[in-house]
Amino acid sequence: MNRNNGFSLVELIIVIAIMAILASALAPTLIKYINKARLTTDMDSGRKLAHAIMTVVTDEDVYDDAVAHLTPYDVDNMDNAAFKAAVFEIMDMDNLRARAKKDVNGDSFPTTKFYYTLDTARNKVEIYYGDVTSDYMVYPVAGSKIAK
Repeated sequence: MNRNNGFSLVELIIVIAIMAILASALAPTLIKYINKARLTTDMDSGRKLAHAIMTVVTDEDVYDDAVAHLTPYDVDNMDNAAFKAAVFEIMDMDNLRARAKKDVNGDSFPTTKFYYTLDTARNKVEIYYGDVTSDYMVYPVAGSKIAK
């Protein structure tokens, strides 16, 4: 009579070893895709921010509350509370939360903040994420640290 009592200890160890090898091979790829998705989400948030700022600037009632910044300025510290409230109302959120921790090269961002420039005379907005150089620009074009 042939009795099958389940798997032997050696068979279980072999199966676990194979699973560990597969997991260690797939983990870096999975982490890379997760970071890319987070970066894409932040790029989309930056574009929404730019469009919200432009929409608010075109509103005559709020236009006077907009303070021009020709050098990048932290979004969390927008100068006028009414302007900031109008921008975030259009975006339908209370604050802008960054998700990505690393750029497209796998390097950590200097900060996880959004920055903007606003030239009210020319109706021009630029959005940056992580730093204030052109490499970190999100809008109107993506910099080399944001997209390949």
